[in-house]
Amino acid sequence: MASLGEELYGRLRQRWFGVHQDSVQVENHSTKMAGSQAGSFDLDGVLVDTMPAIRAAWAEWATRRGVSAELVLSEIHLTALELIQKFAPALDPVAEASSIATRQATLHTSVVAFDGAVELIARLAPGDWAIVTSARREPALRHIAMAGLPVPEVLISAEDTPHGKPDPSGYRLAAERLRVSAADCLAVEDSPAGVRAARDAGMHVLGVTNTHHESELRDAHAVIASLAEIEVFLEPTQDLRRMPGGNTG
Repeated sequence: MASLGEELYGRLRQRWFGVHQDSVQVENHSTKMAGSQAGSFDLDGVLVDTMPAIRAAWAEWATRRGVSAELVLSEIHLTALELIQKFAPALDPVAEASSIATRQATLHTSVVAFDGAVELIARLAPGDWAIVTSARREPALRHIAMAGLPVPEVLISAEDTPHGKPDPSGYRLAAERLRVSAADCLAVEDSPAGVRAARDAGMHVLGVTNTHHESELRDAHAVIASLAEIEVFLEPTQDLRRMPGGNTG
């Protein structure tokens, strides 16, 4: 079970648990979210720092295709196919996406994990957390490896869902594959679109200010400055993968 520090819990309780006080329990001065049985994380901007190269590749594409780079970058949370279909519908979206992915790979001279990411993930069992990204699976796996992170058992990428964020389908699918209800998941996001996607999926949402200002993440239930603020404790007697109603995986 995930256990949040006192200060972070205070912000969550003020924004979310104020009317759900029966959902939490306090034990030995450690505040715990009873019901956060799994975690879901965005990849780029939350676990790994890849946004500069992603933005550069898309800005180059927009300029080359005569599209406003500013407009394209404002919709960067969408999948590559959605971006191309929205801003250059006459082009072959698959060919364009492949070209952009190749360009991104040349720009990614190094990918590093954000502060606290390695330590946080190391405390989670492989089947108790997921990555939900609008990126395609191949670059996502490359970025995970470059950052020195393990690959989760559940990785939701652009190939798995027809729409990118803020569509909630990616987070709903993550909960399904984690075998927990969405309400039992804690999602961590860095963008307004990602926050909206996770909330609309029914998850509790933490915003992290790696790429956006706190004011832009106001729809999250709480906002933190770094993943290093999250503390995780596992209770060995709890089956983290138990579905509501007593079903087990």
